[in-house]
Amino acid sequence: MTEYQTWLADWFTRRAPQTALAPEDNYFGVGAIDSFGVIELIEDMELAFHVRFTQDDFQDHRFVSIRGLVEMLTEKAGS
Repeated sequence: MTEYQTWLADWFTRRAPQTALAPEDNYFGVGAIDSFGVIELIEDMELAFHVRFTQDDFQDHRFVSIRGLVEMLTEKAGS
């Protein structure tokens, strides 16, 4: 498991401990987060990993799962 995946899994576990969230699950679809939670998630990721998310990132189909966020964070950290 990558650093990003571990961090995200821990973040969601703290946020929604009752939700068994797999890396490929749509976290909105399983009720692990709502629109206000997304703001917290983005802020926390930006601080933890020193990256910046843009409005275009929210339209990316990968944005709705841990696996997708790991891919996006990996790309952002490399640029």
